[in-house]
Amino acid sequence: MVRKILFTLALLVGVHLAAPAQAGNAADPVVLTVTGNVANPNRGALDEFDDQVFAHLQVKFDKGFTFTLSDLKALPQRTEKAKYPEWPREVSATGPSLKDVLKAAGAEGKKILVQASDGYAPEFTGADVEADKLILALEADGKPLYMGGRGPLWLFGPMGSYAGQEADEGLAFAVIRIDVQ
Repeated sequence: MVRKILFTLALLVGVHLAAPAQAGNAADPVVLTVTGNVANPNRGALDEFDDQVFAHLQVKFDKGFTFTLSDLKALPQRTEKAKYPEWPREVSATGPSLKDVLKAAGAEGKKILVQASDGYAPEFTGADVEADKLILALEADGKPLYMGGRGPLWLFGPMGSYAGQEADEGLAFAVIRIDVQ
């Protein structure tokens, strides 16, 4: 009897782990999809119907790795501070490093595109990511980031976070996808 219960429990856990995470769940939806050179994908190809924003942005992929907010919060967190000339004040932001996010997704490459929900997509090099100065902020000044603001994910870092950085350009907000080539 115990063996049968353990087998059933193991089967249920296995099915849960093998199920695609592309939709997350109502309490913890997917907020980020990493595409391209992903060693251990947990979701399949773009679905033209379900992935409306990606389809609208003309994004194509055949596999990806998805993160919920909980997944991102479970990664090591780091706080960075920045004040750019056009900003009214210094901002302190906290979240996992871009390097750690890509490592968790099993994604490696020389070209990293970070795409916002409006289509803005600055490109970075593998060396920029390895320098480990950029974070995917989940909160700023102690408050969670939100849709309609800069969130729920904001690519954030101080001046000099990547080669050739001028002002706050490249610090994409409302990030929804990272493509690694």
